[in-house]
Amino acid sequence: MSPYFTYFLMSALTIMIICLVVRLRNHRVITLKIGLISWISLSAYFIIEYLVIRATTAPYNFLKQPMSDLGVTTCGTDTYILATYEICSPYHLLMNWTFTFTGIAIFTGAIFLHRIWPDNQQSRTATALFVIYGLSYTISGIVPADVNFLWHTLGSLPGMVVQIPALIMIGLAIRKKMPKLSLWTFVCALITTCALILAFFQPFIDLPGGLLQRILYGSVFLWMTVTAMVLWPKKSEDG
Repeated sequence: MSPYFTYFLMSALTIMIICLVVRLRNHRVITLKIGLISWISLSAYFIIEYLVIRATTAPYNFLKQPMSDLGVTTCGTDTYILATYEICSPYHLLMNWTFTFTGIAIFTGAIFLHRIWPDNQQSRTATALFVIYGLSYTISGIVPADVNFLWHTLGSLPGMVVQIPALIMIGLAIRKKMPKLSLWTFVCALITTCALILAFFQPFIDLPGGLLQRILYGSVFLWMTVTAMVLWPKKSEDG
């Protein structure tokens, strides 16, 4: 199978799922559990990443190297603009499918769980930002860094920032109705914000960029997973 066909298939699948999710978004009984399962499934991301790292045939330092290196489709040095070191990830296809499905799970959960939050402008804006966050993550799988570094980077950049205002808005929207969950949301917002700020200092200070990137995304994945698990008993009964 041509690698270009594979990435075309990722794109087509993403578009089809977006259309299906939008079509089903008002079917509360059907979509509620799908949304919760989508966010809970994010907990599998780092298990898959661990397996991909174990399969690399060139040294991979998860503290220093970005997650995108695991999706690079070719082996060698200078595989993309910033990669002056050797990369070889035999399971790159698995990693890129994981990036794609992770993004799909994020925006599916965001749309299907929108009704859980108070119906106000804050929660609606937060939902839109989480959809952008998920689509951004999906693009990083559809367009690997060595295939087109510019589009990979432009597609990934929103996903480094939009989660922060989204979490803050959700935290504010639910602070009276769900104070404990609101506090948890603010804690995760603080963690991802600190990781983003520290990432900007990488050119000047020797910081573990790979670890910071994983904290930047992982704190949001953790928030979504835990939040879905907390909401599951009550919302499942209500649905």
